[in-house]
Amino acid sequence: MISLTTSRAGSLHLASDEVHCWCVNLDVPPETTARLYANLTADERNRGARFRFQRDRQRFVVAHGVLRDLLGRYLETPPGRIRFVYNASDKPDLGPEFGGRVKFNLSHSFSLALIAVAARSDCGVDVEQIRADFDYAEIARRFFSDTEVNQLSALPEPLYAEAFLSCWTKKEAYLKARGRGLAIPLNSFSVPLEADQESAPVSLPIPPRDTVQTPRWSAYTLRPAPGYLGALVVEGDGWRLGRWPWNMRRG
Repeated sequence: MISLTTSRAGSLHLASDEVHCWCVNLDVPPETTARLYANLTADERNRGARFRFQRDRQRFVVAHGVLRDLLGRYLETPPGRIRFVYNASDKPDLGPEFGGRVKFNLSHSFSLALIAVAARSDCGVDVEQIRADFDYAEIARRFFSDTEVNQLSALPEPLYAEAFLSCWTKKEAYLKARGRGLAIPLNSFSVPLEADQESAPVSLPIPPRDTVQTPRWSAYTLRPAPGYLGALVVEGDGWRLGRWPWNMRRG
């Protein structure tokens, strides 16, 4: 585990060989939500207001407010002044005025969010709550490769859900890192199912139909909180991974 480097002013330092992953509890006190709400743009506030339930509106505010808080500290820029641009698949990136200094990604599930930040290299993150009442096998048959379906089918029932989510989160994190959405079909490539080792990267194969190739993508299994499983994918290899919980005072 690498140490977190901060300045007296609260800015965060990201070395060129580091990727940082922040775990965010989305159920926070009202005063914290209010402070994070102040970071958001009018468009983000409008998007959050469209959720039907107050709990979901609050979680949206916290997730996106924390993203701005963290990026502001890495960039030494007020959070409200950070501008995003979006590609054709709706993946956000920093506006060109920030010179591509950091890449980032956000994922949230129920009361938990993960935020990944890397130095100038594309990254993607995904987190899912482990649910006992979900038909994972049906989803696997519809969206996974034949290799993955067969490997999952050979597992004992108690291991199925975590193995499925280990696979699903790596695939989702990879697609988010590439920023091409479902232009890369989920069943066009296979990923390792192992979910028992954390912070040890595995190399992901490049989907054969993906014509714009990167020599290597590194994937990490994450266990951010009890009942959740996640994955981080980052372009290249040789990364040092840092993982921390976010709070309002520290970041």
